Amino acid sequence: MTPKQRVLDAIEHKQTDRVPLDLWVTKEVMAKLRAHFQTDEADDVLKELGVDIRLVEPEYIGPPLKESPDGKVKDIWGVTRRRVGYSDGSYLEMDDYPLDGDITIADIENYPWPNPDHYDYSVIAKSCEKYGNYATLNVGNRLNRTSVLKAAIYLRGMQELMMDMALNPPLVDALLDKISSYYLAHNERIFEAGKGLIDIFMMGDDFGTQKGLLISAEMFRRYFAPRLKEFAAQAKSYGMKVMLHSCGSIREIIPDIIEMGVDILNPIQTNAKGMIPEELKTEFGDKICFHGGVDIQHTLPFGTPEEVEQEVKDRIRVLGKDGGYILASTHNIQIDTPVGNILKMYETARNHKRKKQK
Repeated sequence: MTPKQRVLDAIEHKQTDRVPLDLWVTKEVMAKLRAHFQTDEADDVLKELGVDIRLVEPEYIGPPLKESPDGKVKDIWGVTRRRVGYSDGSYLEMDDYPLDGDITIADIENYPWPNPDHYDYSVIAKSCEKYGNYATLNVGNRLNRTSVLKAAIYLRGMQELMMDMALNPPLVDALLDKISSYYLAHNERIFEAGKGLIDIFMMGDDFGTQKGLLISAEMFRRYFAPRLKEFAAQAKSYGMKVMLHSCGSIREIIPDIIEMGVDILNPIQTNAKGMIPEELKTEFGDKICFHGGVDIQHTLPFGTPEEVEQEVKDRIRVLGKDGGYILASTHNIQIDTPVGNILKMYETARNHKRKKQK
């Protein structure tokens, strides 16, 4: 069974020879894995671990996005972030919100929105050809990943946006419509360039906290579900499966996510309130494919290899029953995770063969 067929069958809730695998890591962890496998190529790491999915993205060719001496970077949205170091790594954290404060719909209309022509889309087909035996996934990087809520927060600021949703719906609609228009145009170019070649399209928004929804289910349905549904419909018109990333406790809106046309839900943060694998599989397992599930908060960084092995087996047993599961971590694996635990995670999954059905 090829990696591509393994993934596509799992999405269709068919039994596969083993559970499909994906890898989510920070750049620092990827560097540790490259060093372990004595290679300069991330593709070599993916092969060694048995990962079944490969990313295909357009290449940014617009105005250079340079980092200033003080560690600040302005992205394609005009949002400035600053580099903050921790341990042996770093993240880009928010520095300012270009549409904060007292603004009008005219300010939104006149804002310098990103240009979808600032990408070379011709590289998509080449990447798909290179990864012909693998399931191909388009998602974009962390600063340009199809979203609605996250993009709006980056532009407006969380406090301002939350107030707007309650007190100024027309302003929110104007902002979200501009964000959606960009992504629809950008994604149309990607989908045309990879027509018939891209297997999965992924959106990345966050609607949950550790203990519950970030916004109410009513606000989600009012502002965000219709726009995400439009993104999903566009991808499905090109024959792709649709994946949504949302961290946290989002059980309440999973029926809405399914109704939007989402085929795969990531990352199944099992330590968040209500995200209990057995209950999720029973309630939604025949309607959506789960992706993720192996804990990065406790098990992977602090557990023993034996505990990692047991959790992987438990996730496959529960979430992988009758297909409908792609095994990965519950977010990017962090720098404090021992390489040995990562290797044990993938070794266990690769060796957990399915019993042939009679």
